[in-house]
This record gives sequence, C-alpha cells and structure tokens, in this order.
Amino acid sequence: MDNKAKLTFFLTLILLFSFAAASYSFNNQVNNYPKYPQINSSDRVLIFAPHPDDESLSSAGLIRYCVEHNVPVHVVVVTNGGKGKSGIVRHSETLNATAKLGLSSNNVTFLDYPQTVSRVFNENLDPNHYYFDGSHHNSFAFDPNSSYCGESLESNVETMIADYDPTIIIYPALDDDNTDHWGTGSFVDYAVNDMNYQTKMYSYLVHDDETLWPFPRSYFPQSKLLPPAYLANQTNWLIFPLNNSLEQYKFDAVNCYQSQMEKDPVFLKSFIKSNELFAVDPIKNVTRQNTSNDYNNSHGFPMTVFHDPAGDLLNQGDNQIYSVLDSQSSYDIGDVGFEIDNSTLWISVKTTGGISKNGIYQFHLRGFGEYGISRIDFQVQNGKASYIMPSNNSVTPPLKVRSDRSGIVVGIPAMLDDHTFMIDIESENASQIFDRTGYFNVEVS
Repeated sequence: MDNKAKLTFFLTLILLFSFAAASYSFNNQVNNYPKYPQINSSDRVLIFAPHPDDESLSSAGLIRYCVEHNVPVHVVVVTNGGKGKSGIVRHSETLNATAKLGLSSNNVTFLDYPQTVSRVFNENLDPNHYYFDGSHHNSFAFDPNSSYCGESLESNVETMIADYDPTIIIYPALDDDNTDHWGTGSFVDYAVNDMNYQTKMYSYLVHDDETLWPFPRSYFPQSKLLPPAYLANQTNWLIFPLNNSLEQYKFDAVNCYQSQMEKDPVFLKSFIKSNELFAVDPIKNVTRQNTSNDYNNSHGFPMTVFHDPAGDLLNQGDNQIYSVLDSQSSYDIGDVGFEIDNSTLWISVKTTGGISKNGIYQFHLRGFGEYGISRIDFQVQNGKASYIMPSNNSVTPPLKVRSDRSGIVVGIPAMLDDHTFMIDIESENASQIFDRTGYFNVEVS
C-alpha cells in the first residue's frame, strides 16, 4: 500500500470513528426527553399536514400505533402540494401511504389550497384580498367552492376540529422554516384560540434550514431523531418510540411518495428512525398591570416573553453590509418583550447586532377576547411606524414608537380586552426576509 493509499485509509477510519462517536453521543441524548404523546383508547387524534407526505414524515408510526390500538385518527392535508398534475399525483400518493398505515380514504381530508399558506394567513386573509394564481380547487377538495383566502382556510380548519372533536391535535411547529408549515401551524393555533378549544397539542418539525437536520441524513433506522442543538432548549421535546414493526410501516408509507423521492430521497428517508419527535410549546403568561408605563421616554424594555435563537437567519448566504454598523446581525431577532398596563399594550424587539436604520421590522398581533378577534399589522423602519396588510378585522390605533440601536418599543392603546395573543415578528430589507419568530402565544391574566 503506497503512502497516498495509507493516508486515504487512515482518514477514512478517522471519519468513520468520528461519525460513530458523534452518533453514539447524539443517540444517548434521547434519554433526556420524556416518552410522549401518551395515547389512550379514549383519545381521538387529529393530524394536520401542510403537504402530502408530512403526515408520514412526522407521524406515520404514531398513526399506525393508533390503528393497532383502535384509537380514532384523522389526517387533514392542507395544500395540494403542487398545481395541476403534480397535485393529483401527490393526492394519490397520500391515499396510498395512509392506506399502508391502515387508514381508509374516509380518514383523510384534503383542503386543497395552494402552497401559499403563510401568505393567506397574513396578506390574503379576507375575500376582498384573496389569492389567485389561475388555478381552482380539485374535485377531491373538502370545500371546492371556497376562495383562496385565510378566512376560508380558517373556516375549514375550525370545521375539522369541531366535527372531529379531537383530544389530541398534532400540527406543524411554528418555528419550522417552511412557510407552509409555520403557516399551517399558525392557522391551527388561531382556530383553537378562536374556538377556545381545550385539547392536548403536539407540534412536529420537518424543515430546519440552519443545520443539516435530521441528523444523520439518509436511511439510518437504528439512529434517533432528536431536535437541532440550537432548538434543544427552545421548547419541551418529546420522544415517541417506534418498534421494528412501526418503523417498517413508516418505511412503507414514506416510500409511497416517489414524486418527492425523485427530488430528494435522502431527506425523506432521514425521518425513518427509531422514534418520532414532537414538542409542547411553553406557555407565556403575562399579568396585566394596574399602573401606567412610559417606555417611549425611558431606556427600559417590556418583560421578555420570547427569545428567538441566535444565528437562525433564513438567508445566511447573503453577506451584504449596508454600513459599518449594519450587518446581518442587525436582522437576527433576539428578545421579544410584551406587557400590558392599564392603558397600553407594549411590545418590543431586540436583535443580536442592534437595530438597523435600513431594516424593516414587522409586527403581527392577533388578539382573542370576549368581543371577538382583533388584528394589528405594522412595520417600523428608521424610527417610523406604518400599518400594513389591512383586513376586515384590522384595528389601527395611533402607535407610540421608540426606536434606537438598542431596540424597538411600540405602545398600542388598544386590544386591552383580549386575553390571548398570537405574536409574530419578522426582520427584512427591501428585497428579502432575514428572520422571523413564527407565531407564539401569550396568555394575559
């Protein structure tokens, strides 16, 4: 063996050893997470999938477990997964995949919306601002006459929940990097808040663009599916173990999606592991204050209720720097603050690199109370606030704004009767979004 061959041999051994050591350490972390969801014979499980295949990637083993234990389970597929022939093919693949798991076609509902879920949640909420791309619902759509707007999709989601009356809802994580995923998760949360529906809710992650996740990539059925390291403490993660039989059912279901296997077989097969992964988002509780604050004329900030992970930018490849003090870190969202006093709702945002004068920081609030739903959407740029994305239930009170390098604080003299809030903050410039928190919930008492 010559020196070059020896070097190649030893480098290969080192890589294999390193991979084995990393895998061993990684897989041992599974003991850090409790084994949930616990499913009983009295449960009714409702699963929301943004695209055809997400129900199998996230929950195929859990679905089969329910079938084997006579637990009712129903799958709702939100988008068509593609216009025209592509959507029809994926519809057929979903029926095949769920049939492999033991579900009949009556246990699967297709809402059949375009792959613009986040857009219809924010921009195309009401029929006066509906989305249209020239296509129409397929014949298998749950509500074939509904328009492509958020109110229609929201109505469909609420109907699914009301009719099925689930004790467990499984839905996409709100910090999933795919916009259809966090959009679907937002609609489910919105529906549950609007209905004041009490149930157990578990989210799942599919897309994480910041890391090579799931790890290890490709088909490693003996390994564990664990969260990305930077999200490990972001929420409460749960492990649903799969025995060999459940894992085989998942393999068969995932392999029904040949249209997606042709695009990226490595990614899909990465979810076939010895467990499935779910999460319960921590509840953010805020107590309404009886005094008045004035954050506009002070250097303080409202209490932090959410911390977005550092370094999770959506567009990390663009290293454009606008000035000496303005880099991508100015768009990397960090702390989000929230308080309500006796006259004002205060919300704030800080970034890891300070607020950019060139940056656009969007705030989206949905308030739920005894008088219905209120919605506020505005953006702050260079110290000035302006309303965006009007809809039928938008409110536009005068805004108090303090914006400097340390952060942005906005006072809203409205929404004081609401007890539950969904909040999303995004950072962008004129051409692209850099970071978003994804909608999270705050309870006010």
